[in-house]
Amino acid sequence: MLPTTQVEKRRAYAEPGRLKAALFAAVALPVALLGGPAQAQEPVQPFIQALETHLEAVVTHDMEALLPTLTSGEELTMITPEGHRLQTRGEFIDFHRQWFAADDDQEQLEFEIVKVIESSELSHALLRIHYLYTGPDGDPQSYTGWLTLTFALEEGRWALVFDQNTGISEQPGAEDG
Repeated sequence: MLPTTQVEKRRAYAEPGRLKAALFAAVALPVALLGGPAQAQEPVQPFIQALETHLEAVVTHDMEALLPTLTSGEELTMITPEGHRLQTRGEFIDFHRQWFAADDDQEQLEFEIVKVIESSELSHALLRIHYLYTGPDGDPQSYTGWLTLTFALEEGRWALVFDQNTGISEQPGAEDG
């Protein structure tokens, strides 16, 4: 006979053996349907190696090497030194295609890793960058800034999900970050 009132329902699940069966069904069934308990992903390569691969692709203007370092998702936020926000992977790629296509024999880009924070799902790097390039008027230009890169672990690989570049002020003490 099935319980018909709330009290009878509570009493039925409180009977010895029924509570254990109900708890087992509540936990075991979803785990079985989802393919077992969630397992922590192990990255294919250490974060620092993924970071260096990404930076080398940028320095050498190698788009084919850069693409695998990016998120496979649509959302990839980039803040340019001028404060413009790009929001998608496509915008990020277009920006870098244009930059990489510029023919500048004087270009030099140097990175100094200042701080790295690693966790099992997100890792973050703060870098100090120095960029020498030829300006639109043909004169040499120089830029020094902070570059913040955040990578997420996606299917066992570190993938860039956030990129912010902020110029360092020339005020005394401004570089003491």
